[in-house]
Amino acid sequence: MSGWRAGLVALALGGLILGAGAIVIAVGGGDEPPGTTATLAPQDITLACVPALKAVCAELGASLGAATQAFRPGTDPGGDVVVIAPQADLPAGMSGPVVARSPIAVAVWRERALILAAACGGAIDLACLEDAYGRQWETLGGSAAWAGFKLGLADPTRSASALEAWRAVAGSGVPAGLERSLRVQAADDAALLLEVAQFGPSRADAVVATEVAIAGQLENVWDVGRLEVYYPDPGPWVEYVAAAGGSAAERLAQRLASPEVQSQLAAWGLRPASGEAAGLPPGLGPAGQPLGPPSEAERAALLAAWQDL
Repeated sequence: MSGWRAGLVALALGGLILGAGAIVIAVGGGDEPPGTTATLAPQDITLACVPALKAVCAELGASLGAATQAFRPGTDPGGDVVVIAPQADLPAGMSGPVVARSPIAVAVWRERALILAAACGGAIDLACLEDAYGRQWETLGGSAAWAGFKLGLADPTRSASALEAWRAVAGSGVPAGLERSLRVQAADDAALLLEVAQFGPSRADAVVATEVAIAGQLENVWDVGRLEVYYPDPGPWVEYVAAAGGSAAERLAQRLASPEVQSQLAAWGLRPASGEAAGLPPGLGPAGQPLGPPSEAERAALLAAWQDL
């Protein structure tokens, strides 16, 4: 948590003293650069975040004294709001600077990971997953009771982060056997990891999703197992921007890029704008080199491939 404090203040405005009980948000105000501390009169400023950032958003809201709400890609959040989301998820006319990043990662149940690594010569990567698609665990050296290899993905037609995960899987073409192994097609990466956390390896042996979505469930799955996390190298990364509506929201968006806020993100499983791994929860680590963003032609091809499954 940061050193920010929301408290009771007395603010002189033309000799008028605001009464006790006023909540303030420490943000850059006026012409002051981000990183300076100034008080802002109470405002209805809301942080709206995509589902994978729900926990991060709650922590930020508590730290900054802002209300929070869910943001669904492509919708108009309305009001005096700062939206934290991939640029491609924002409605037309909204944009902002990059304030955080999250690589696409592969999470595999530890019991399955041990067998899969042995079958793949010691390394679990995208090529290893491709070799498992459509196969029975028994042929990979696992238990016949595990049945077929099961993969979970989020629907890439609904969010930019899910499209990047799908890109990791099918960027060079849809692998043979994938259709038989794709058992979970969730609405978003947060819903995907929640489903896996609730039902364990009976639902999916592996998922491909944003690191931050995986981080949100690493401890919640302990009653059913442990997840091992692997990173494609090179691999897709998701960039999250802070897009503001309104001048007060703009100052709060600038504050999200300040060193004191950036330094908090890793503890919640979200990398700062620099992409550094320092401070991430245990089990997460250095990611692969980031791929550049997909072209419009790539996006169209990926979405068409998904629709053809």
